[in-house]
Amino acid sequence: MDSPDYQRDFDHLRTLVEPKLGARDLSDVSRAYEVARDAHLGQMRDEGTPYILHPLRVSIMLAEELDTFSPKLLCAALLHDVIEDTAITREEITEMFGAAVSRIVWLLTKFDDVSLPAYLAAIEAAADTGAPIVKLCDRLDNLRFLIRSPKAEKKRRYIKTTEHHYLPMAARCNPYLYDQLCQSLEQARGHVATIELGNAE
Repeated sequence: MDSPDYQRDFDHLRTLVEPKLGARDLSDVSRAYEVARDAHLGQMRDEGTPYILHPLRVSIMLAEELDTFSPKLLCAALLHDVIEDTAITREEITEMFGAAVSRIVWLLTKFDDVSLPAYLAAIEAAADTGAPIVKLCDRLDNLRFLIRSPKAEKKRRYIKTTEHHYLPMAARCNPYLYDQLCQSLEQARGHVATIELGNAE
């Protein structure tokens, strides 16, 4: 049975996209949510919330803030961490959702032997897939919730990598996401500075 948080967020996503999608596409989005929900079952975010809420927020961001209703991007947003963090494979995603969705999810999968600049360059080189927008929404959601993480080193790392890598990418890809990343960066910097000042005292 779904957690009320899961269901409330998915119901909100469904309300946003239902007027824009046909029955088949809406069914695919619903199935992507169910696959991601089940795959991430038991996984928790640093802030203490079920992991599935993060991909749900990323998909909601696409629809609500960017007016993006591409079913392949909505499905990829919901599934973007399943290869990296669960037992689901690219082949399984291809079988369930097709090659276009699985390619985006594969592009968004970060492997330990690939540097961050190389990873982001590959995503940006595949701009025709829409993968850069999903990745920037992913980073923005992580940054918006960064202040809830108890890990100080993670906060500093996220601020640094956003400044050095994600902001330039956003400047090239999407002005709205660039502005939102700048705002969230300022909030994150202020939060970290306040904590460090408190620790110094």
